[in-house]
Amino acid sequence: MEDVTDINYFQKKLYRSLNVPETRVSGEGGFNLGRSSEILRDEVKFSKFVGRMRKRFSHLFSDILKTQLILKNIITPEDWDVMEDHIQYDYLYDNHFAELKDSELLQERLNLAGAAEPYIGKYYSADYVRRQILRQTDGEIIEQDKIIEQEIKDGVIPDPNAPIDPETGMPLDPAAPQINGDMGANPIDPSPQEKKFESPKGGEI
Repeated sequence: MEDVTDINYFQKKLYRSLNVPETRVSGEGGFNLGRSSEILRDEVKFSKFVGRMRKRFSHLFSDILKTQLILKNIITPEDWDVMEDHIQYDYLYDNHFAELKDSELLQERLNLAGAAEPYIGKYYSADYVRRQILRQTDGEIIEQDKIIEQEIKDGVIPDPNAPIDPETGMPLDPAAPQINGDMGANPIDPSPQEKKFESPKGGEI
């Protein structure tokens, strides 16, 4: 029994030195996949630790690749200076915390944008909301505007500038004929049943 206790003690010390959360080893207490505020602090620390280690390994991989290419006479040191900025490493993220955190940040930004909507045009501009609240970059703004314009043409989403039918609340089709109180230059000719009979005036037969 004492041997097992000693093994568990050194095992915990080992995982603690590696910044691995103890809950992943012991199985006590669980890893809640709910809101990010409910995730254990050890998981947050472990996620940051993994991110730092990945950055270090990225520099190590780049140095190994540079040495290999130069020694094989595939490129020159000058060529590597040009290529270095275009090399990146993509790692698989298996930590659920990062996804939950991004979702909550997006939700909070959308709530702020909804609260600021009544003040757009009065105290804030639409560009300010997109850049400061939604945190959209210039490239994202241009890309989203193009996608929205294309989806309006394809009929995926309604045109926000289209007139709204007060009865149904749906946007009106500008190509469809509209009948309103103001007939303008093209009044509708009433049916023969709706025409009133006029008696002949004096002197007329």
